Amino acid sequence: MRGPMGDFVRRALSWGIVLVLLLPILLTVVSGLAALLAALGDEGGARLCWRAVLLAAVVWLLAVVATSVLAGLAALAAERGGRRCGPPSRHRQRHDSRRPGRRRRDGGWPSTHGESSGDGSGDDGPPPRHDPRPG
Repeated sequence: MRGPMGDFVRRALSWGIVLVLLLPILLTVVSGLAALLAALGDEGGARLCWRAVLLAAVVWLLAVVATSVLAGLAALAAERGGRRCGPPSRHRQRHDSRRPGRRRRDGGWPSTHGESSGDGSGDDGPPPRHDPRPG
């Protein structure tokens, strides 16, 4: 998505993800505080904390729903705009097995005499192994 609507969706999706991840931590801490206050005999403080937990739980559920809807909108807009969801083209697999930017400069492995055959076929084979046994 481009333009002001795309910026809004992207920003709202970012905030939704943050809320979905952080509100359960807040719920746990405040409910623990409410239980502590109830155990210490502070009924008014415990009641206030439980109401805060209820409010945070409702906000968390709304954030989950809004994040899901915004993710769907972003996916549909990306598909409609000609882009597909997935890795960008620069990260897609290449057809050859070599890594990009790595080319052989000589014809392949050096021959046993220290120079390649020079035919460019790359069939010179691996370098010879040296036998560690004497003799």
